[in-house]
Amino acid sequence: MAEVVALLADRGAHPLAAGPLSGEAGVAWVGLDDTPAAAVAARLAPLGYSGAVELVHPLAGVADPDPAWTRARWRRNDVVLEPVWAEPDGALRAGSPDRRPFLLECGDGVVRRIDGYRGGPGPREHRALPVADARLLVNLVAPPGRGGLLDPFAGAGGVVIAARAAGWRATALDVDPCLRHGLAELADHHVVGDAAALPLAAGSVDAVATEPPYDPDATGIVAASMAEVARVLRPGGRAAPLVAAAQAAAVAAAGERAGLAPGLRAPIDRRGTPVACLTFRAGQRLRR
Repeated sequence: MAEVVALLADRGAHPLAAGPLSGEAGVAWVGLDDTPAAAVAARLAPLGYSGAVELVHPLAGVADPDPAWTRARWRRNDVVLEPVWAEPDGALRAGSPDRRPFLLECGDGVVRRIDGYRGGPGPREHRALPVADARLLVNLVAPPGRGGLLDPFAGAGGVVIAARAAGWRATALDVDPCLRHGLAELADHHVVGDAAALPLAAGSVDAVATEPPYDPDATGIVAASMAEVARVLRPGGRAAPLVAAAQAAAVAAAGERAGLAPGLRAPIDRRGTPVACLTFRAGQRLRR
């Protein structure tokens, strides 16, 4: 629901508590203005945590509804559900980290193209983000127009792949120099650097989307990075970190201390790993 609201914010999108087919699991509802189906489909493809989207119309207002459209009752009225987008079969799997190559500087100093690279064995070693989560983060920071997006914990590059597919200019940053060849190939721009001391100018980034390390010992680094996220974001820019559930309170507090306005704080059970998706928005800076 949050993804759809972010992507269609300029169309008046807002969460709804209920709608047709309320008895079915996994269905969410969003209200929006009178937006053509083609415009909705173009804006919402691809979503991360949704498999299909349908527009609800009063049956009386549709001159010639397709017989294949679902029909339902809602508030004592007959409605039809017009399909506007569906995830192609196998699309998420085809783009998963274990299906794509990555240029890696190996321990012997040789750069090799590694098929299915998912990171090293250490707790902080650049995990490869699933496609659905990468899309989720990119969608949550979506403004009506695109600009420059930063991933300060870029790892194996899942976020920058999703960002470029969505029309962003993507900058990847990671502290591990062994990743520089792979990230330079995937992103528009790559920097070897520390997320807690970003080598970027203030207000130079339109959005930040990232999955920092889940290791408990990394919580301090992740929290410290929020001050830098606040510094480099332009006024009105958005940030969406996906953090371990145990890190969420510290990261949320650090973001607010840095002057970022909190938004979403949603727990996600990702195959048994409890994580939380947070969003923030940068406020207007005071002129001196």
